[in-house]
Amino acid sequence: MTADFKEPLQPGAVRFPLSSNTPKKLAIYLHGMGGTGETNAWFAEALREVMPETVFYIPDAYEPMFGNEEARQWFAIPEGFKDEWLAIPPSKMSSGLRQRFMRMYENYNPAALKVAEYIRERMTYHGISAQNTYLFGVSQGAMLALQLAAESDLLADRAADGTLLPLGGVMTIAGCLLNAQAVEEHPSQSKPEFVMIHGSLDITVPYRAFVLADKTMFAHGQKTETKVVWGRDHTFFEKEALPTILRLASRWGK
Repeated sequence: MTADFKEPLQPGAVRFPLSSNTPKKLAIYLHGMGGTGETNAWFAEALREVMPETVFYIPDAYEPMFGNEEARQWFAIPEGFKDEWLAIPPSKMSSGLRQRFMRMYENYNPAALKVAEYIRERMTYHGISAQNTYLFGVSQGAMLALQLAAESDLLADRAADGTLLPLGGVMTIAGCLLNAQAVEEHPSQSKPEFVMIHGSLDITVPYRAFVLADKTMFAHGQKTETKVVWGRDHTFFEKEALPTILRLASRWGK
């Protein structure tokens, strides 16, 4: 760590570039429920091999789970929430189900705004543009990353002529949209590149929800590339898919 390094306000882990002390690119990794930045730092260490000029931040999620500071979550899941609801377009839900479904999206929203602020602060500190900034997420962190980047341009830059300049890329593992209708109604106009990886037997973040997310985003002009890990459920996470993840992320290291 360099002597003049400014620690981010949010606790977690940071991994500096392999190539030099001056990063040319920035990556933020949003971990899944139950983890912390330090317990997920191995993922950034692996990614550095294909993105050697990148500084990686792995912040702790904002809320403790069940009061346990060593098990964090980005936002609370409402009591009674059923994972299979994520595979149903909100526009096709009954009014009662939609009201119950939207409680998690309401919990997500303040966390997403804080994540966007955190990323912006790190971009400013390092003097790195949106086009050289990358967002990674797994499980709940992937859901937050995907929804944030697909329905807003909070992390895009604006050129002098008013053109929106997108993030360099967004990679999600075992995630889906939290609200497909929000993307239908106001999709991102900057259109970053999305790479989405999912297990075909996943029922925790249902595979059908991943398919719905991809279809919704593609239909509304987003740039998506999907990779299905056949025969794997939610527990495959990053380690079993790591060779695929590194291959897909290597384009962002050039």
